[in-house]
Parts: sequence; structure tokens; C-alpha cells
Amino acid sequence: MTKDETIDLLNELIHVCKDGEHGYRTAAEDVRNSQLQSVFSEYAKQRGSAGRQLQAEVERLGGAATDSGTLTAAVHRGWIDLKAALSGGDGGAIVAACETGEDHTLAAFERVVNAGITGESLSIVEKQYGKIKEAHTRLVRLKEEMSRGAEFQQNE
Repeated sequence: MTKDETIDLLNELIHVCKDGEHGYRTAAEDVRNSQLQSVFSEYAKQRGSAGRQLQAEVERLGGAATDSGTLTAAVHRGWIDLKAALSGGDGGAIVAACETGEDHTLAAFERVVNAGITGESLSIVEKQYGKIKEAHTRLVRLKEEMSRGAEFQQNE
């Protein structure tokens, strides 16, 4: 794989991380539950950090790092806002929307991990992929708990 191909793949992941950061920030603002606000805020920070790490790697490789998300993510954030409005900030609907975003993120990172990048770039992506898998697992668990009737205290 060429350096330019690696840079292109890393820039795609930067988009994905920025999308996740903005999506989780939107979810944290919309949900009316302090526990879920904390979870979503934590993941927004995690995605922001991942994006900055990838940007630094692109620059180390001599490329120009992207600094924005995608239009698709803006549409997804709009969907989170709609779900929040329709559900009155219901955590279950927002968790489900975030899980959908995580499915996309997992697929993007898996594709890049298996694309043939090497060295430090691969190491960075693999570490981030592991954190994304953990986040996805946690969201699935939260969604299951909520579907079984687990109550999360609503903020006033």
C-alpha cells in the first residue's frame, strides 16, 4: 500500500471520528438523563481524541489531514434530534440511534484494519478500533437493559 493510499484511508477515518464526536455531543445534549449524558460525553471526547491522533499520523506521513465530518453524519445527527424531540429525550431511542452510528464506525475501522496499512498507522487504527468495539458493546448492553425495562433517572 502506498503512503498516499494510507493517507486517504486515515482521512476517511478522521471523517468518521469527527462524525462520531459531533453525534455523541448531540446525543449528550438531547438526552435527559445524567448517566447517559456522561456516557455520550465520554465517547464524544474519545472520538475527538482519536480524530486528532489520526490527523497527527496523516501529517507525520506528509499528508494534509481533513478537519471535518461528512454530510451523511449531519443527516444522522438530525435523526438523533428528531428521535429526541419525538421521544422527549428518551434515552432508549437515543441509544439506538447512537448504536446505528457505531455500526457504521465499526465497519469503517474494520475495512481500514484489513486494507493493508502497516507500521505505526496500523497500530494507531487497531487501538482505536478496540475502543470502538468496547463502545459498541456498551451501547448494545444499554439498549438491551432499556428494552427490558431498566429505568434511568430523568433530569429535571
